[in-house]
Amino acid sequence: MTVISGRGAFERLDEITGWAADTLVVASAGTVDRLGLRGVLPAGAALFTDFHPNPTADQALAAARARHEHRATLVVGVGGGSALDVAKAARALPADRAAAERVLRGTDGPRTDARLVLVPTTAGPGSEVTRFATLYRDGHKLSLDAAGVQADAALVDPALTDSCPPEQTWCCAFDAFAHAVESLWSSRATDESRAWAVAALDLLVPILEGAAPTPAADERDRLSAAALLAGRAIDRTRTTAAHALAYPLTTHLGVRHGHACALNLTWLAPMVETAAPDERTLPDPVLDTLRRLLRADGRDLGRVVTDLLAARGLPTRCGSANGTHLVDVVVAEGLASNRVSGTPIRLDPTAVRAAVRRLLVDPATGAAGEPHHRSTRAAAGGPGSPSRSRD
Repeated sequence: MTVISGRGAFERLDEITGWAADTLVVASAGTVDRLGLRGVLPAGAALFTDFHPNPTADQALAAARARHEHRATLVVGVGGGSALDVAKAARALPADRAAAERVLRGTDGPRTDARLVLVPTTAGPGSEVTRFATLYRDGHKLSLDAAGVQADAALVDPALTDSCPPEQTWCCAFDAFAHAVESLWSSRATDESRAWAVAALDLLVPILEGAAPTPAADERDRLSAAALLAGRAIDRTRTTAAHALAYPLTTHLGVRHGHACALNLTWLAPMVETAAPDERTLPDPVLDTLRRLLRADGRDLGRVVTDLLAARGLPTRCGSANGTHLVDVVVAEGLASNRVSGTPIRLDPTAVRAAVRRLLVDPATGAAGEPHHRSTRAAAGGPGSPSRSRD
């Protein structure tokens, strides 16, 4: 695929897309207005804005039907991870529901008869360079995962992230951080994927440690570069258990996706770090590299992640009035994910349950952990919470 990155890259959108009337643009209504997209679209081009963060399979199918009805030969996705994933689905899925279900199950391959160009406006998800898209059905994650899902081109302009508010910025940054850590230790890692992950962490950790509450422009440039590198890394390896158990935290508690991933790293990283060498697939030299990149300085890796969350003003635990009940739900849904298979250690469900309980329930009182602010939609149990960083 073609990737053009750097400040000002968005100005090359006309050149890369070769706008035509048979174009479908996927973006939220807010993104359309903020970037003035209506003013640059050719006459006859179509807009699809009918989706929310953590998009559903039905919303993805609606986007595919919009592409079919418009006979689009070009799909352009602009926005955060959710917008880009819907754009991927719009290109990949047939308009017919039964045929789309076969693609979602992996029985049939994705459609590739339209060009796909992606333009991220957040620095973290890395969806612009990956071959998968995250969708939800009845509160459960679905993943489109095939080479044909990957875009033909991406424009990565850090200037488009300048307006992201601090909490969204840092939650997205922790998504990229988790991508890099999990790809580095993945049992599927290659020399190339580890090189990308190392480069990403080299950019991310100093900013997560020491940036001002709102990052400067040059820091946003590095965050975008890191997200791109980490996205390339997970495209090769996929993620691991920290992501697998993050999805139910987002679905049931409304925790932003990147924040949820980092919360899981606070307990998963020590499990990986303390496993005997013959009980993990992670070689000692790579573990030493991870400690160096995270500037552990004698701290266990879980403490490092906790300290980074605190430095960015994010809660180091999460909870709800129903925390005790949710422990089993989060663990069951998370461990059922195929993403767990890349984790470099064998996970003991009892140990995982205890770790998740510490996140959700105060061990001394049995009460919920730190409350996490949720939207009305998340509190109602829906997967489309605007609280997630992928919008």
